Amino acid sequence: FNFKLKILNPAFFLFLFLAVSAVSIFNSRIIGLSLYQLVKLAEFVGFYFYLKSNLGKIFNFRDTLAVIIASGLFQSVIAIIQYIKQGSVGLRLLGESPLSVNTSGVAVFIADGVKYLRAYGTTPHPNVLAAWLFAAIFAFYFWYIYRSENKSRTLGDVLPLGGYIILLFAFFFTYSRVIIGFWVLGVLARLLIVVARKEFRENVAIRRKVGQLSAVSLIVVLAFSALFWPQVKSRIHISAQEEAVTQRVYYNKLAGSVAADHPLSGIGIGQFVPNMMSKFKHLPANAYQPVHNIYLLIASETGFLGLAVFLGFVLAVFYRFANHTRFAKLYHFSFFILAGSFLVIGLFDHFLWTSQQGSLIFWMALALIGSFQDRPAV
Repeated sequence: FNFKLKILNPAFFLFLFLAVSAVSIFNSRIIGLSLYQLVKLAEFVGFYFYLKSNLGKIFNFRDTLAVIIASGLFQSVIAIIQYIKQGSVGLRLLGESPLSVNTSGVAVFIADGVKYLRAYGTTPHPNVLAAWLFAAIFAFYFWYIYRSENKSRTLGDVLPLGGYIILLFAFFFTYSRVIIGFWVLGVLARLLIVVARKEFRENVAIRRKVGQLSAVSLIVVLAFSALFWPQVKSRIHISAQEEAVTQRVYYNKLAGSVAADHPLSGIGIGQFVPNMMSKFKHLPANAYQPVHNIYLLIASETGFLGLAVFLGFVLAVFYRFANHTRFAKLYHFSFFILAGSFLVIGLFDHFLWTSQQGSLIFWMALALIGSFQDRPAV
């Protein structure tokens, strides 16, 4: 029984994954780069344990979510100004990239023959901003639904919902199709859960607040679509021939081939791009990117053993969360949807694994649901 408990402990899988990643270095082309990536992985593992263990102890859970919401609003204001201006705001000291529609490497899209800049905030890419706003929006849902009632219900509802509208507009200005799609699915899932579960359906306060959030969300979606229909239409239309699709297919095939050739311990942590540069020497510089799928990236760099151990860690985290909470509260579903969404988003992009900001978001989401087993219900 004790052995079973240890095996089901996420920490067992996480430390084993670190060990497998360390062993993969023996296959590396560039040892120093792999050592650096191993240190970064250890950093995020430490961040995961710190946040998971101290939520509700050293710092308050609700206050943590309030900080995420405040940061999201700050980024939202910057993002909205960037989109209106179609260029940088001038916050280089805060990490803002030099942005314009004609700058090489900047994320733009074309609608009716016109280039449009996607909002960055102070992040390195619109998808990273979208991921952070996605987390901020879900944090807002928790804060709004479970906050204490204000004496002035009208003022107490209008001001927060105004902030929610700002978050949504900035979120949509990223034009991040996958992440926005998961937000839509998350909102619909929450509505279905409230309707399906009797204890939620008969809770007047929850039903009213979920109804308000749903109504505001629908109004913002309709208003945004009406105001920016050419841009929305351009992003909704997905062609199998567009670069974003063909690149992902190409990288996925390449990563699958690499993993199949090195099934046990991979080519070494952090070595996907150097390996690609060695095999394909004459590609444009911007073509040398990690595969846009974190699971294929893990498999190619640490082998199928590394992928299996990492998936074991993820399953152990979710199993413990479900076993501890029994999904007794609506917010249990919300945090499950939040973390689960990031795991699925990892099938379509690599930034959650390869960028500093994206990795912090990814490990934070896992730590949030991992923390439920270490503290009483909120």
